[in-house]
Amino acid sequence: MKKFRFILPVSLLALVFTAACSPEDPADPDVEENEQEPEEELTEPSDEAIEGQDVQDLYLYMDNTDVSELYSRDVNSDDRLDGHMKLDPDDDEIIELDGLRFRGNTARGLDKKSFNIRFEDDQDFLFGSNRMNLNAMYRDPSMMREKISWDMFAELDHPAPRAEYFNLYINDVFEGLYVHIERIDQDLLANHDLNEEGTLVRDDMRGHYNGDTIDVYSSFGFDITRADDQPHFLEEIFRYRGNPHWGELTSLIEWVYQTPAGPEFAEKFQEEMNVDRFIDWLAVHFLIGDIDAFGDDYWLYLDHEDPDAKWEVIPWDKNLTFGSHTRSDYGVLNDYFAYEYPMDVGSWDNHLFMKLLETPELKEKLDERLVQLMGDVFTYDYFEEKFHTYQDRIYDSVMVDPSDRGAFDLHPQNHFGELGDYEYRSEAILDFIELRYQYIKAQIGALDTEGTLTATETIDDDTEGPVYFTDDQGWVISKFEPTNVVNEGDITFSVEENQEIDGVNRTFSVNAGDAEVEGTLTIYYRNDLGWPAGGNWYKENTAIGEQWDLTLAEYDGSTATPLDSTINPYTNKLTIDTSLTGENQYVITH
Repeated sequence: MKKFRFILPVSLLALVFTAACSPEDPADPDVEENEQEPEEELTEPSDEAIEGQDVQDLYLYMDNTDVSELYSRDVNSDDRLDGHMKLDPDDDEIIELDGLRFRGNTARGLDKKSFNIRFEDDQDFLFGSNRMNLNAMYRDPSMMREKISWDMFAELDHPAPRAEYFNLYINDVFEGLYVHIERIDQDLLANHDLNEEGTLVRDDMRGHYNGDTIDVYSSFGFDITRADDQPHFLEEIFRYRGNPHWGELTSLIEWVYQTPAGPEFAEKFQEEMNVDRFIDWLAVHFLIGDIDAFGDDYWLYLDHEDPDAKWEVIPWDKNLTFGSHTRSDYGVLNDYFAYEYPMDVGSWDNHLFMKLLETPELKEKLDERLVQLMGDVFTYDYFEEKFHTYQDRIYDSVMVDPSDRGAFDLHPQNHFGELGDYEYRSEAILDFIELRYQYIKAQIGALDTEGTLTATETIDDDTEGPVYFTDDQGWVISKFEPTNVVNEGDITFSVEENQEIDGVNRTFSVNAGDAEVEGTLTIYYRNDLGWPAGGNWYKENTAIGEQWDLTLAEYDGSTATPLDSTINPYTNKLTIDTSLTGENQYVITH
């Protein structure tokens, strides 16, 4: 028996956005040119105001002809249009804009647009800045991934943008929940007590890739000696703020490219880099599964006016995290769930991070930090508290009904997919952390595992919390939360293919030996398209489909006897209350 879920009417389902994005979405929301820091006709307000929540409202007012132009012109246009803003529609105080446009890369092609907004004056609600990066979060049904990711960097006191939620009204019509991401610029440097005149750059080699003169995606994989005028070359390739010291950057790139991984690299790395910050940056990205970060989703900073200063790394762009990423033939608007993102930097040609991971001294430091962060800082309790805090805070904003005539004139709804499944889909964040941590521990050798698709754990009177049955590759077969230990002992779970099953084509076997324990059992199945996970065990290549009808059943080799189980197909799990004793087999079937 599955949990009750709200089903949206057919008329509303027709609004669901189904267009796929490119297989590799750079998701780059900051496409401004390199720069030195510078210096109507309104509709009636909606009766359906959003009440009683701790999210700041923003009321954007534009001439209707400008709104029409904004949404009908080429989405890649960076020409700014006029408007003004209020924090309260009944307030006389008007906040003047210096123009706005859409922002993002392929994100501009989504129904719900993100905005780049300039104000004439600095604003307190923007952490004292006059720039606003208002992200739509259309690809994130939880609408929490970015906010939690940025909170993690703040927890480590790492120089990084801050994030804040806003309800956006355009000409008094509610157009959804958004999150503002602080701009990486001199204001951010000042807020972190860093020299505002320092070198602040972002690699855009990927954006200049042509397969010929530029045949790599990262400047750290490029032989800079190929360029005649190296400072000019880097100025063309990198985005930047202010006046960078191109000679320092040239030296950094040349050293990384020419120095092999190993002791020499480690020694120089510790001389040139803020090692702890780089390790933390890498660790957080591995924890949240952000595989895009190693391409161009970061900035580099150096206080070149201080001869003793070291390079810092500043993170950017956290919309594809906690299991959210592109899938072949589906793009990023998909409901597939996976957590087995590899513990490497992928195919980004980024020798800086590749060689860090290939240098034993630095890799050992990273592994130690991962264990420390998982155990002491970013615990499951940490994420659970964040999850419930933000879910309570934004729930009413997320769940505004698109059929309400006072909402969503310019796009269908807050995020892609079914609003009625919000609790199930947002639960993916917590499930991701649980399973991701097991995967990481297995990959760095922090778990005593014994084989692929088999795992043995001991449950006794001292067992506290859930027990994860994780194989030697980091795949979690099952989780057991004991409530009563009648007899302690070793329990083994294993998985075998079984194409006879109408549902998940696997048999899950448990051998409890002499043990007898009562509690809650969760069994996981794979449902992905081969990347990053190990494929799909469900009978079809669909993310959800008929999986709501799946049930966990006892299996005697020919007959499946259904059990009273609950399912969340967004995280590929079924749960029952049971007793583990002797030998049993389970299947997941319709």
